[in-house]
Amino acid sequence: MTSAMDERVSTALRAELAVVTKEPLSSFTDDALLSDVGLDSLALIEVLVSVREQLLADLGLSADEIGEPPTVPWLETVGELVTFVRESIPARIDGAR
Repeated sequence: MTSAMDERVSTALRAELAVVTKEPLSSFTDDALLSDVGLDSLALIEVLVSVREQLLADLGLSADEIGEPPTVPWLETVGELVTFVRESIPARIDGAR
């Protein structure tokens, strides 16, 4: 994945986390526990769907073109969440368009 896409994933995730949890952006350090910033499992799915749609739109793609997202593993920290999303972007679209 390109460093520009790495940054885009991190920025989009942290911004969406701030919107969903109503916590300040500064709360979302890599080592912040998702439970400590008010993110439950339902809110996590909301964040993941929103960010996935944003990233695919940035690449000029739709979810139908990519297929189902990967199964979400047990995530405890913001950093783990960022890594999961970065790694779940299919290589064939990374940096496309």
